[in-house]
Amino acid sequence: MADKSKQYFTALDIGTSKICAIVAEKTDNNKLKIIGFSETESEGVSEGMIQNLIKATAKIKEVVIKASEMANLKIKYVNVGIAGKHIRSFSTHHSIGLQNNENEPIEINTSHVRKIEQRSKMAVIPTNHKIIHSMPQKYTIDEDHESVDPVGEFGKKLEADFHIISANKVDIKIMEESIRRSDIICKNLILEPIASSIALLDDNDKEDGICLVDIGGGTTDISIFHDNIIRHTAVIPLGGDIVTQDIKEGLGLPRHHAEALKIKFGKALYVKRPVKEYVKIKGEGQREDKKISLDNLYKIIEARMEEIFEKVHQEILNSGISEKLSAGIVITGGGSQLLNLKQQVKYITGLDVRKGFPNSYLTKSEIVNLEFPKYSTSVGLLLWEFANDNRNSDNNFKASSPLPRVNNFGKLVTERIKGFLKDDDLTEFKDENL
Repeated sequence: MADKSKQYFTALDIGTSKICAIVAEKTDNNKLKIIGFSETESEGVSEGMIQNLIKATAKIKEVVIKASEMANLKIKYVNVGIAGKHIRSFSTHHSIGLQNNENEPIEINTSHVRKIEQRSKMAVIPTNHKIIHSMPQKYTIDEDHESVDPVGEFGKKLEADFHIISANKVDIKIMEESIRRSDIICKNLILEPIASSIALLDDNDKEDGICLVDIGGGTTDISIFHDNIIRHTAVIPLGGDIVTQDIKEGLGLPRHHAEALKIKFGKALYVKRPVKEYVKIKGEGQREDKKISLDNLYKIIEARMEEIFEKVHQEILNSGISEKLSAGIVITGGGSQLLNLKQQVKYITGLDVRKGFPNSYLTKSEIVNLEFPKYSTSVGLLLWEFANDNRNSDNNFKASSPLPRVNNFGKLVTERIKGFLKDDDLTEFKDENL
C-alpha cells in the first residue's frame, strides 16, 4: 500500500509503437526511484493518436494494472503525453494597463502576470481545437523594457508574447475517454516534445539555442529553445513505423522481418561498398528463403529519413532562429538509433548533432533501465510535476523559468547502448537467418 509520507509521480506514455506506465517515488536525496513499470506493444494508436478506442483502452488497462501491482499502490492520476498531426502552435501578443488613479506606474505582482496569462488562453484558435499549453516568450514593460520575470518591477503597461499550443478537441476527448475507461484520471495533458525536453535538455542547451527531435513510431516531435525560452514546437506525422512499412513494401517482406532488418542493419546513409552484401530471410509457411541486398535496404531507409529531416529542417527555418542554435540538434526516440543518422542530419541541416539519453533525476533501478532514447518522452512525463515542484511552481510549464539541470549528461552521451551496432559489426550478420 502507498506510504502517506512518500510523494509519488506517475506517467502514461501512449505511443504508436509502445504504451507504458511508470510509477516513481521521491527519495530523501531529491531523486526519483522507479517502483512500478509496465510496457506493451501498442494497439489502436496511429501517428500518435488513438484510432481504436477499444484496442487502445485494453492496452492502457494492461500496463496500468501491472505497474500498480509492481508498485503495490493503486494508480489514480497520470501525466499523459499528446502528439499527432492535429497539433497546432502559434504566437500571440497581449497587454494590460497597470497605472493607478493618479496615472502613475505601479509595482507588478503575480496577479498581473496571471491576468495576462489568462488573456493568452482566450486567443483565437480553430473552433474544433482546445489550448493545451500557453507559454510566455517575453514580457515588455511600458513598450521599451523587456523582462523574463516582471514581478517586482514598475510600469504603466505590461505586454507579453506567448507560444500557444492547441490540439483537436475530438482527439483529446478520445484520449480522455480511453483513460477514464481504464479507471484512472488524466492529471496533466502534456505535448510530447515538451515532455522530452524536460528529460534531455539542460539550462545551457536552452540558453544557447537547441532543437530537440524525438523520433517515435508514428510521429517526429520537435521543440526549439533559445534564451531559456521555448520558441517553436511542431509534430511531423512520420516516424519509425513508416520506415518499417517502406522496407516491407520495397523488399516484399512480412512486417516483423522488415522491423528486424531495420533494427539490426538500419543505416540512414547509403555508401556504396566494393562488394555487395546480402542477408538471408528464412521463409515462412510456403514462402522460400529470400536473399536481401543490404544496399537496397540502406537506400530505402535513407530516402525516408531524408524526407523526415528535410521537414525537420523546414521547421527549424520556420522558427526564425535557425542561426541562433549554437547547441545544435539533439536526436532521441526509438528512431534515433539508426546508424549514420547523426551524419545525415548534420548534412541536411548544417548543425552539430548529438544523441539524447534520458537520465534526469532518476536513481538506478533494479526494475527497469529507462536510460534509452525510446523512453525520453516517458521520463519527461514522469518528471513534469517533479521538475515543477523543484521550482515551487504551480504545475504549469513556464519556458522562461529553466528546468533543473540534467546531471551527468555528458557521461551518458558517451555510453553506447548495448547491442547498438557499429559499421564494422555488420559482417557478423552476413547470411544470418532472421
